[in-house]
Amino acid sequence: MVVNNNIEVTKVSGVIVIKDKASGLEIRVDKTHFLYPIVDSYYHGMASSAIGSSRRVDSFTAMRADSRLASIFDSAEGETPTEATAQPVKSATEYLTEAISKTINFFKEFEFEPNFRFINTLSFKAQKSNNEATSYINNYFSLIDNTYKAEIASKCKSQEFKEILKLFHDYAKPSNHINQRFAVYYGSAGTGKTTLAMKESDNRCIVCNASMLPSDLMEDFVFSNGQPTFQKSNLWNCMENGLPIVFDEINLLPFDSLRFLQGILDGKKKFDYKGHKVTIADGFKIIGTMNLSIGGMIFGLPEPLIDRCADIQKFSLTAEQLLGAVI
Repeated sequence: MVVNNNIEVTKVSGVIVIKDKASGLEIRVDKTHFLYPIVDSYYHGMASSAIGSSRRVDSFTAMRADSRLASIFDSAEGETPTEATAQPVKSATEYLTEAISKTINFFKEFEFEPNFRFINTLSFKAQKSNNEATSYINNYFSLIDNTYKAEIASKCKSQEFKEILKLFHDYAKPSNHINQRFAVYYGSAGTGKTTLAMKESDNRCIVCNASMLPSDLMEDFVFSNGQPTFQKSNLWNCMENGLPIVFDEINLLPFDSLRFLQGILDGKKKFDYKGHKVTIADGFKIIGTMNLSIGGMIFGLPEPLIDRCADIQKFSLTAEQLLGAVI
């Protein structure tokens, strides 16, 4: 082992040989007497009297601090133990690249490819806690009714997944939260999801149904003097004024309307609608509420729409909450 081109350390007949390359002087210490303070004292004395190089003292101190010297006792005779040599320190970017690569491999067996939004949101969740990140994953695949949702939930309990989250937690410092305009609260009727959403939106709400087209979401018509008159809808006003709004039973909307919502939730500031310039102000947000299972059937949402979720919460009632129904 060579440290900073100043010191050479080998093991000969069970004895550590520490040799100063410049002067050729060396000290020998066996394992029985291998105590850091003693070796440190020997070496510092040799360095100050015979070598006079503070750099070599610093090299030895660094080698002692990270246990490289101690590991020599476990190496083969006459061998320079390369495994004891200090490894290059990885950068945060390298650790994050490793985390993302492991995430891609983690989901490969489920035929899912993590995209930019998914990784960004997952990293934010991992900053908060493992539970937040795990809930995000489980809810994500439940809402899109993924075939492998149960297997994914099981794999999220593994040590492999915990190690991935630790890398994100320790090294990810995302400054730009891409998803900010969409949240989904889902659960059975009476669990409080809509109550919370209405409170957060100051009671602004659109009750969705299967016949609502994009024009129904954007336009209101009133009759004035017997003539239909176009007015901006509640959704339109919320976009322009940067306000949250609830879409109750959002998963009942037809595909065209869901695709339209996907377009306004992707971060754009303006878009054209039938010749009108619509501005989307900061603070605008759609809170979708839904019952995922209706009549035994699953009514999920398209994956590109769930990709835009900043928050997904599942609501359910505990036994303590249900106790009020029987007393």
